[in-house]
Amino acid sequence: MTITSENALSQSAMIGVPYMLDGSRMLMRMLSRGAAMTAAFMAVLVWLAPGASWESDVMLFKLGLSITAIFASVAFWQGSLPPLSPSVEIDAENAELRLVRLDQHRDRSVIERWGFDALQTVELNGRRIAFWAPGGRLLAEITLSNAYAHARLLAALRAEGKLS
Repeated sequence: MTITSENALSQSAMIGVPYMLDGSRMLMRMLSRGAAMTAAFMAVLVWLAPGASWESDVMLFKLGLSITAIFASVAFWQGSLPPLSPSVEIDAENAELRLVRLDQHRDRSVIERWGFDALQTVELNGRRIAFWAPGGRLLAEITLSNAYAHARLLAALRAEGKLS
């Protein structure tokens, strides 16, 4: 969680939901890991095939097949890793909440951008602050340990009329 007042954000927001409630993502990750394990076993077991001769063309075929299976195994395993969860940026000066995905292969991409006035509700429970989008969808839940940042955020939310 970061608090920033940087105004140099010229990226347009990407429409997306940072979470899914059904089990399709988990099922696809399990199938990808199963395919990775199968390809890894195939890379090893191709060398134990019974009745194969030790001729050079058969050995070259086995080598090519096992290298391809290892690359496929690594690709399936990398594909089965869970996606990085988005980070939350709060701009108290501009009264804005941003969900940002920081990817190692691409630059930062803004998933959603909400002004404090567009939020449905903001819940405050001690240091925990929960932001709710219209329709009752939870956008972010943060805990600020910095007292100055916490006070500035609460002042900005009170100025927008989200906290009493």
